[in-house]
Amino acid sequence: MFAPVAETGFEGSGVSGPILIPKRFVWPYGGKRVYLSGSFTRWSEHILMSPMEGCPSVFQVTCPLMPGYHQYKFNVDGEWRHDEQQPVVSGNYGVVNTIYLGREPDMHTILSSETPGRSHMEVDSVIFGHVEANPSMSDSDLEVSRHRVSEFLSTHTAYELLPDSGKVVALDINLPVKQAFHVLYEQGIAIAPLWDYCRSQFVGVLSAMDFILMLKEVCGEQNFMEISCA
Repeated sequence: MFAPVAETGFEGSGVSGPILIPKRFVWPYGGKRVYLSGSFTRWSEHILMSPMEGCPSVFQVTCPLMPGYHQYKFNVDGEWRHDEQQPVVSGNYGVVNTIYLGREPDMHTILSSETPGRSHMEVDSVIFGHVEANPSMSDSDLEVSRHRVSEFLSTHTAYELLPDSGKVVALDINLPVKQAFHVLYEQGIAIAPLWDYCRSQFVGVLSAMDFILMLKEVCGEQNFMEISCA
């Protein structure tokens, strides 16, 4: 039914015509190697899709297509699959996705392969200007964004969001002084906030300097100096 999968570039649909509309295809369901094939390649060529930067489980490719009705399908690690979140139809190639590209009034000016008197740079600037004028997000882009957020939230813990330097050690005000300074030593920190459970708020801080001041108060100035020099 399908031709063997072979990595190729996209040369077009094989149908001559002046108007080509760029269409972005997205496969957001993971895989190692993902290919795109469809009626626009006559089901004989398979276009390699690239993983998105920062989201390796989402694959994408942009193909210039003729206006009209197209069918397509994805080959994921050797298995033909379709996107269940997009329109589908059953035909000679099983269940396939479908898409219809309408002929926009300004598309001939933007993407005509026979535009006279214009360099490729001028045409590119027109295209980008057209895109910026329409900031609305497409359904496929919205689906990719949702998938990114969902995947991140389901594969990470809240603790992983904290940087190493963001750990906070709080001491209960009822903790004995000896244990409190032992905690500071074990955690390798010089200061920690004091938490009052009854008032549900922080009421102060305990630092290594407090320990020194306590020793001076308890032992006296002369004895403290002797202990420090010992």
